[in-house]
Amino acid sequence: MGNLSLKFLPQMQSFISATPKFSKPSKQVKKAFYGLRKVDIDILIQSGKRSFLYLITDEAKNNLLIPFKQYEAYFLAAEPSNDGQYKTLIFFKPTGAEIYFANIGKFSAERYFSLDPLLSASPSAISTPSLSHQQVQSLVGAIGIAKGFEVWYPEKDKSEIDFSVMDRARVVERLPRFNNAIDNIVSEIDVIWLQQNQFVSFWEVEHSTPIYSGLLRFNDVLLTIANADNFNIVAEREREAKFGREINRPTFRQSKLIERVTFVDYASVYQWFYHLTGKRYGVQSEE
Repeated sequence: MGNLSLKFLPQMQSFISATPKFSKPSKQVKKAFYGLRKVDIDILIQSGKRSFLYLITDEAKNNLLIPFKQYEAYFLAAEPSNDGQYKTLIFFKPTGAEIYFANIGKFSAERYFSLDPLLSASPSAISTPSLSHQQVQSLVGAIGIAKGFEVWYPEKDKSEIDFSVMDRARVVERLPRFNNAIDNIVSEIDVIWLQQNQFVSFWEVEHSTPIYSGLLRFNDVLLTIANADNFNIVAEREREAKFGREINRPTFRQSKLIERVTFVDYASVYQWFYHLTGKRYGVQSEE
């Protein structure tokens, strides 16, 4: 599982650093495997320090610095494996990097490729404005297009989408067909990324609607459409704990949706868009 160490730094900061073993199961996806020891996690919980998980890869640009506080509640509730470790994986996909904590869930890792949170006690200069459901929906599509994919929006939503942030020519008008039951479900998903008429990634923006309803829709797709394996719930960070409880329901464990769906908060979407395009969105430009 690789080497792991616990370190304490000045300014009330500490972190667990871990190095992995790599496997390459396909040409497109690289995985990094880690074992985070419960004894070290417990020290972080009890220390009261500003703490981080630092996951080291074979390329420095892919190292992840993860604020521990964001996931502390999950570790408190989850049980480690029989060897006393929390099994952790990073997936490096064309759709974006993801981190998976066994028995907890999967989360977007795109915002963690930086040492800024460790080197500075101040928050990132890239602040996230208040965003509506349709604005987040627009940004998710723009990110997909910036990454080279085509994008689908439900017909009923198009009048509210901000097409100024993307290449409208890459928004598709039709989806691959399967059968009426699943086609109707798929066509209502908030954003879909496609490549050569094949599904790549599914996105549901849960601004105020129940997270459970989005997960049920994903579950139907997972059980019906072969090779559909990348699903994302997008919501405010305050709803992340709710996502964690819902995705750990027995039905989603049984279907293995828990291993395929990622939680992405609004701030991550905004910063991902900014880093890809260099543009701010939803705020007045400063003179």
